[in-house]
Amino acid sequence: MKKLDTNKLTDEQIKFFNEHLAYMATVNKKGKPAVGPKGSLKAIDATTVQYLEKTKSEAFANLKNGSEAAIVVADVPTHKALRVRGFAEIHEDDDYAKNILKDTKFPNAFVVNIKIDEIDA
Repeated sequence: MKKLDTNKLTDEQIKFFNEHLAYMATVNKKGKPAVGPKGSLKAIDATTVQYLEKTKSEAFANLKNGSEAAIVVADVPTHKALRVRGFAEIHEDDDYAKNILKDTKFPNAFVVNIKIDEIDA
């Protein structure tokens, strides 16, 4: 992948991002990586991806401790992939989270927004 000279997704990249399963990687304070799928992760605009944190997992703890997130989506048949990196803004039981969660099956989830700093394609 090649680093793009932008931190904004195009409309085509947003569509690609939202049509494929995303995997997110973080690291803990000792540098140990955690990686896993995030089925609810979607691009909500050109500079932000968002997911609902339901399990409060190791990756979530890493984000709360300031880890950068690296998120990749790929289309296996075409070998096309897109990766973004950024830092999380976590919404726990605030008005923003309540608004996002009101029509979901996960009213006790946290809302995690990751502001995009880098894009690789």
